[in-house]
Amino acid sequence: MLAAMDGIIFDIQRFSTHDGDGIRTIVFFKGCPLRCTWCENPESQATKPELLFDPRHCINCSSCLQPEASGLMHRDAAGRIAIVRPVPATGSANARISHAAMEATAGLCPSLAIRVAGRKMSAGEIIAEVMKDEIFFRNSGGGVTFSGGEPLLQSGVLLELVRSFTGLGLDCAMETCLAIGPGTIEPFLDFSLTWLVDLKHTDARVFREGTGGNLSMVMDNMERLADSGAKMVFRVPVIPGFNDNDQAMGGILAYAAMLASMAQSQQGFAGRQHGAAVVKPHLDLLPYHDLAAGKYAALGRPYPYARGLSVSRAFLEYHAKAGAELGLEIGIGG
Repeated sequence: MLAAMDGIIFDIQRFSTHDGDGIRTIVFFKGCPLRCTWCENPESQATKPELLFDPRHCINCSSCLQPEASGLMHRDAAGRIAIVRPVPATGSANARISHAAMEATAGLCPSLAIRVAGRKMSAGEIIAEVMKDEIFFRNSGGGVTFSGGEPLLQSGVLLELVRSFTGLGLDCAMETCLAIGPGTIEPFLDFSLTWLVDLKHTDARVFREGTGGNLSMVMDNMERLADSGAKMVFRVPVIPGFNDNDQAMGGILAYAAMLASMAQSQQGFAGRQHGAAVVKPHLDLLPYHDLAAGKYAALGRPYPYARGLSVSRAFLEYHAKAGAELGLEIGIGG
């Protein structure tokens, strides 16, 4: 029987082919312990729901200025419609009332320029939504991927989902930064998951400067996964000024190869015991892009990078070759 647990979800994306095998549905959890300067989903970072406004879609109809909008929108000094920041309290400190006001405000906008990132969903509601795509999972070898934000911050409802989906015979993948406390991943090691693991850097100082996080915590969790023989896919965001240099990439690839060797050793033991196959280690180099700049603007936050930055294809191909020489299967993009 499913426990009555809720999660805070900011999106459910269908028909993905990049975050696990086959056709997948991705459940995006809200809340993240890191603050990566290049974050592609800045609306995922805060735990609570947030109001976003995209002026490119605004038709200046003034619907959002009606009293029903609870004063969340206004005209700024230049006469343009904008969100009142910080978002005002709506008669109560109760987050549920504030969220209701956000939803009401977004509902007044006929052009969908206003939206709310984050909504409460029960485990049962999430399962029902995902299973609408069951036929695609069965026919493609796909399944469900948990992403974010950081899904493991909501480990209670997440564990219920993993248990339910695997019980239904569905493939599950976990996209995670692993910047979570010791022991958090332990209950999930009982399930056959694909772990899509962010591997951003191997220098603790640079990691903290770029993400605000504790690298030793991340590495402890990575090594625990490897020691368990988990199927791991390494995801390396290649970011200008952060890790787009030979020293940083060399350290990342060497560390990934070491983890892959640990995992393969455990998988080999399991294979001898239970007939399981050893999984070839895979690493994706994910080149930087600035497609998230519009999300920062919609949140009223400055985008931290100059527009037009990129990482050269030659750099990516050079390190893809270096990774292959270490025994890793390398992809560019993904």
